[in-house]
Amino acid sequence: MSKYVLFFLLLFSCQLLSQTYDEPIDTTDHYGLRLYEQSARIPAEVLNEDKVIIDSVMYSLIVWTDTLQFVLITDTSITQDALVFKVSNYANGTGTFTTTAETCSLTVSGTIDSNDTFIATPKGAAITSNDVLGVEIIEPSTVVVHRPASGTSGLKFTWYWIRRY
Repeated sequence: MSKYVLFFLLLFSCQLLSQTYDEPIDTTDHYGLRLYEQSARIPAEVLNEDKVIIDSVMYSLIVWTDTLQFVLITDTSITQDALVFKVSNYANGTGTFTTTAETCSLTVSGTIDSNDTFIATPKGAAITSNDVLGVEIIEPSTVVVHRPASGTSGLKFTWYWIRRY
């Protein structure tokens, strides 16, 4: 009888030991994912919870990517195809002043908010110190680029629209 009791106690102890899991040794800096020793015993629920956190973060990144600003494309021009963010055609472009006009108006797709940033930079080889550009945002979708009258005739410029959330 004592052999059976001893056998069941041993079996019960093994069962208890097999359900013991190691505690994490640390967490990751940004998302608090648990870090374990190399040979740690980790319950499936912990692994699944960390995967849910990773899934949620990745989904948030994709959901909050504004397609009026960036598009996710497959870049085949590099050695290995890769997904890259590319500035959308809605968020950048070029403009040209008519001869020595002091203003050039642009209409953009979407609504410009007063908190948004709009940048215009001169483009070309013959840029002079008189080709300084200023930007005036006229809501909801018009931008006027200003420059001195003495600037380069037919000056081209590149513009970027940075939306804030």
